[in-house]
Amino acid sequence: MKKDRLLHIPQVDIWLLLIVLVLMIIGTAVMYSASSYTAETKENNSEYFLQNHLIRIAVGFMLMFIAAIVPYQFWLGLSPIFYGLSLLMLFVLLFRIPPAFEANGSWRWLRIGPVIFQPSDFSRYALILLLARVLKEKQGLLKKFSGGYLKLLLLVAAVALPVALEKDLGTALIIMLIGLLMFYFAEARSSYLLAISSSIATVGFAYMMRTPYQQKRVVDFLNSIVHNVEPVWQVKQSLISLAQGGLIGQGIGNSRQKYEFLPEAHKDFIFSILGEEAGFLGAILVLVLFCLLIRRGIIIARQAPDGYGLLLAGGITVCIGCYALINIAVSLGLLPTTGIPMPFFSYGGSSHVTHIAAIGLLLNISSQGQKAYANYFGWSTYKDRLARFS
Repeated sequence: MKKDRLLHIPQVDIWLLLIVLVLMIIGTAVMYSASSYTAETKENNSEYFLQNHLIRIAVGFMLMFIAAIVPYQFWLGLSPIFYGLSLLMLFVLLFRIPPAFEANGSWRWLRIGPVIFQPSDFSRYALILLLARVLKEKQGLLKKFSGGYLKLLLLVAAVALPVALEKDLGTALIIMLIGLLMFYFAEARSSYLLAISSSIATVGFAYMMRTPYQQKRVVDFLNSIVHNVEPVWQVKQSLISLAQGGLIGQGIGNSRQKYEFLPEAHKDFIFSILGEEAGFLGAILVLVLFCLLIRRGIIIARQAPDGYGLLLAGGITVCIGCYALINIAVSLGLLPTTGIPMPFFSYGGSSHVTHIAAIGLLLNISSQGQKAYANYFGWSTYKDRLARFS
């Protein structure tokens, strides 16, 4: 691992920071609008969710600042500790050990004093940190299927399995997807990846078919696509929201669907409220901003000073990109309902904080990057893509 270096401000990716700030400003405005009625009726304070949201943004920014100024090599060194803690928290949930508690029929949260969070939000970034280190240092093992490749894959499965057992299959599948893409970035054999991907898809489908509510979601989704059956209530109301927005929208704060027609309007279906209030143009703007964020992440990975930074930046970019695009696809009825929050938009605690903190790592990597590295990095052919590993 190369020598650690503090934040080099002149090389920080300012475009990435600006994109994230714009997304968060828009997201906060839409979240407040989407949550105001629910907050007024349930908490007798229309700003209840906004106040909590702003506190979490503040915490996220503090962590982002720390992640940005402390060299990412330091965080990679702590990755085994973060990973071990994440597994401990996941198994505390799995075995219903306090401070685990149940909400909405599932055990996904821990309560430590006044702080409530989902361990899966922490574990996915702990996994990304560990894989960035291990795949760099153990790259030779990727050429051995049973002797090395499967052993490394167990690191991903150990996180994804308890998440899936807690009835959060959507998050578990995203964790597996992130892991497999990081294996791909580390130049794992495509035949191995294809075999594992097929196995995961088969196991995931079988698990869904044995879980009644997940089976119903898939069947309802397929019926709406294949047999033109009316979609489930949430998706129907989501599409109504988007349709009401038209080209330029009803105006921020003027959504009608937020009056409890659209469930979870300020959480999983916040993109629909965005479409209703800002219209097609506003929704496209946000989609473009997320695409630009993904592009900045790719550029940072390409220019990273070493293989550690490349894999870490790639994993973070894939994570944020998957969450954003899957949330949008669900809102448009293109995927079954999964309960995946939208980064920088959806009301949430640990998810919001960890995404913001991860941006700090990207900024740190960008400050140490070298543009010359991007000249020989080819995403299409992947020839010489990881020359820095040698």
